Amino acid sequence: MAEQNLAPRVITFSGPKEGVGKTSVCVNLALAWANYQKRNVLIIPLDPMCRQEHSLLLGVNPPSMTDIIHALGRESVGALGALLKGKIPISQWGVGVLPLSKRRSDVAKLSPDVLLPLLSRLSQSFDLFIDVDPYFPMQVFAFDISDLVFWVTNSNVAALNATAAAFREINELHFPANRFELVDNFYDMPGALAPKEVEKFFKQMGKEVLAFMPWEDAMPGCANQNRVLIAEQPNTQWVKVLRVLLGRLSEVVPGEKQWVSSISPTEFAQGSGMLWKPAEGSGPGPSSSPAAARSVPGESGGGPQPNAGRTDVPMWWEDLKIKVHRQVVAALETERVKITDDAAVNKETRKRVDAIINSLIQKEAEHPLSREQSVQFINELLDEILGLGPLEELMRDPAVTEIMVNAPDKIFIERAGKLVLTKYRFRNDEQVVQVMKRIVAPLGRRIDESVPLVDARLKDGSRVNAVIAPLAVSGPTLTIRRFSSKPFTDTELVKKGSISQDCVDFLKACVKLRKDIIVSGGTGTGKTTFLNMLSSYIPEDERIVTVEDVAELRLQQDHWVRLESRPPNVEGKGEVTIRDLVKNCLRMRPDRIVVGEVRGSEALDMLQAMNTGHEGSLATIHANTPRDGLTRLEAMCLMAGADLPIWALREMISSAVHMIVQLTRFSDGTRKITSVTEITGREENQISIHEIFNFKQTSIDKETGKVYGVFSATGDPPKFYADFATRGLDVPIEMFWTEEQRRLRAAQK
Repeated sequence: MAEQNLAPRVITFSGPKEGVGKTSVCVNLALAWANYQKRNVLIIPLDPMCRQEHSLLLGVNPPSMTDIIHALGRESVGALGALLKGKIPISQWGVGVLPLSKRRSDVAKLSPDVLLPLLSRLSQSFDLFIDVDPYFPMQVFAFDISDLVFWVTNSNVAALNATAAAFREINELHFPANRFELVDNFYDMPGALAPKEVEKFFKQMGKEVLAFMPWEDAMPGCANQNRVLIAEQPNTQWVKVLRVLLGRLSEVVPGEKQWVSSISPTEFAQGSGMLWKPAEGSGPGPSSSPAAARSVPGESGGGPQPNAGRTDVPMWWEDLKIKVHRQVVAALETERVKITDDAAVNKETRKRVDAIINSLIQKEAEHPLSREQSVQFINELLDEILGLGPLEELMRDPAVTEIMVNAPDKIFIERAGKLVLTKYRFRNDEQVVQVMKRIVAPLGRRIDESVPLVDARLKDGSRVNAVIAPLAVSGPTLTIRRFSSKPFTDTELVKKGSISQDCVDFLKACVKLRKDIIVSGGTGTGKTTFLNMLSSYIPEDERIVTVEDVAELRLQQDHWVRLESRPPNVEGKGEVTIRDLVKNCLRMRPDRIVVGEVRGSEALDMLQAMNTGHEGSLATIHANTPRDGLTRLEAMCLMAGADLPIWALREMISSAVHMIVQLTRFSDGTRKITSVTEITGREENQISIHEIFNFKQTSIDKETGKVYGVFSATGDPPKFYADFATRGLDVPIEMFWTEEQRRLRAAQK
């Protein structure tokens, strides 16, 4: 006998409903296969009802999986061989049974992580025949580990319709179509459709019937006497047709199994319990439908996890993807399917494209794909056709704060403040450019040789910068900066160690006191995040106008107007600058002006606004220290072309800006407020500053790289401290004391 025929097989028997005769097919084929293969077969009834019908038919009294697990212990699967030796009774025909349990209450305690190691060990001694009813989750659990599934149905309309519905769900779960064989049992029963009509019905589904098995008058008698037809009357027509199934089974070449399932322990326990135990408090329980219980491909369960990275794929993978991609695009053009801004429509489109791809890979794939490979292939192609290609998985991961495409094979991300090279890849430069075009097209923008640089934002607020040749010499470069869908609160920033509670309380009081604050920091230090947090302290009854180059701020107030600049069109016309917007927002009766980032001549207009009745305004600026921030403000004001003497400019800055908050990104990726500095005025030709709070790094962990330091006050309150009491704000003077001052005051008491 060939070596491959000795490899263990896992064969599942299921159907659209109970009563179609799948158990008869399972038991009779098990006897035939054990005799043909000269190898013992073990039937695994995944029956939460614990009906023991297989044991009665074979005349054996086996232990159950629950008994074995209790005797073995969850951590001792390696000792299973010795424990099972002689414990599972085998009938005279070489077939044994191992039910789930003898008590229904014990079934809900089982889970895939307990059953899979057990089944894996059993497969080393037996071929496994799994008999499973059409209920989630056990049916999907069995399909996950099977080499072949015999789907047993009848020819009546109800069974056929149920089969069609089940196969739609099986198709959505991306099980390989060639893993399923249709068996029409009792095809000549009264009221059944003719075989030609049945064949036509299944042909519309893209399936063929493997065998039509007739009714035998001897079957009821055998069942009532707990006898097996093939052992009692081997020459009946039904048994002769059974040889077709035997032949198909002999063709199966079992692959190397991973012994994993997409069913979670919670789903398994809840689903098995619902089959016999009604839920407390009435109301429906988990769906018996695999597709209803399984999530959309790509979400948790059957699809790849967001952080999993791309797994290794065969050499022919990309060739098949290109081939199927071309055919899918042609099909979409034929059906005139379009991508819109409507989420519901796009969800339906994704389902439609999923079905098209699934159908094509069944026809075009020269190498059979496992369910896991099918899910991965379809998700990758869906992301290419409808999304951002390899970036889609990264965009679904909320922990990724920045995505940087330096080259097709070099995609970096920032996670927890650290840059990491990912496993994701684009095929070539052309695919990168296509993703760029897909990003900017809905925004009314374009990127090509005439417009090789685009700065824009996605619908979720992410900021996108795309550069292509001739500006990008090393190839198309894409940068996506993502922002949390829910802005950070001061509590979260304190918990993360980004700022001290005293500093938060002080800045909150300053915003309410209508002090003009500039947030300063380098690239990626969290200026926008911190500006969002500061803006949350603005009272609800004040009108806020935000001005940004690319809209990123997410204020929580209702009375908020957003303005965004506009670049020139291809003809060089239609540009609206930040400076234009700052001038315009002064006519919009704002109580507060928030400028996302000051980077040019708009600085002069912003300072004038701060000095003319728009106190309490906020802005960010790129600078490494508070003093550098003031120097940059001077330089940007001079860019406005105003012929102002330097002393007048510094006088304007010192009277308009009250506070500078400095942010710094440290080597371990953490972001902290390193200085809160007050501007106290101008002395001769120099702007005077006074630091109120700071952060000083004390050490760094050599193993982890974690930065340690201390937040502290400098000991002197701000010059405007008396204003807090005037406005009825309770700001204790102790907030500004150093630790030494606190100790001295405590000693005096």
